Amino acid sequence: MKKAAYQTIIAEFDQWGQQYDRVCSMGCSACCTENVTITALEGERILAYVISRGLEQWLADRLRLPAHVERPRMTTNEFAHACINQREADAGTNESLTTCPLLEDDVCRIYPVRPFACRCFISTVRCSATQPAEVDADYLTAGTAMLQLIEHLGQKEYWGNIVDVLLALLDISAYRPVAEALADPSRIMQGRLRTMTARPLPGFLFTEAEERELRPLLQAIFTTRIGDLTVEDILNGRTEATASSS
Repeated sequence: MKKAAYQTIIAEFDQWGQQYDRVCSMGCSACCTENVTITALEGERILAYVISRGLEQWLADRLRLPAHVERPRMTTNEFAHACINQREADAGTNESLTTCPLLEDDVCRIYPVRPFACRCFISTVRCSATQPAEVDADYLTAGTAMLQLIEHLGQKEYWGNIVDVLLALLDISAYRPVAEALADPSRIMQGRLRTMTARPLPGFLFTEAEERELRPLLQAIFTTRIGDLTVEDILNGRTEATASSS
């Protein structure tokens, strides 16, 4: 159910986001750095994809590369909770421009299952080391809201930098082929220690005017049915039994 809800979120956002111009294309990878955070659900999608295509050794080699990122200080929803409660918040920033380890010849090797933090990143200008991305403010607001929903969907599970979450998940038996290719239990432990825990949604970080702009997108997501449940049911933690009896 959670996987289907995640697919709904990214599909509805992709469709909604088509109204925004972008110059991004295959091989345009200036923004593809290692500063990407994911949930455990997204990490499991990546690992399953890698194993299905026989890329275990390739990923293991990539996970051995030295990282230059700092551990985030807050998850997206922790930051939102602090802001909503008018507390000082510092999610932490990392200025590393090190290329994402999952790129090969400037192309994402896991593109079909790339995490939402990558999917939502677009620009109206060609990016470079001296030219940052430019994007509409409403698009950024919507992307943040989706990140909050995805974190909420994966609450109580791993959240953190993509490399750390992938390493942490290698203790799961289904992903043992990658762990065996890595052959470094200490690296897996280090990744686990660097992860954080995904938190529930405390509220969205948008104004009333922005809410009106994003209402169609949120409504399309919440009302999508997956079997007998809506995505809103799943986000609220309802099971099929409790939903049918309510």
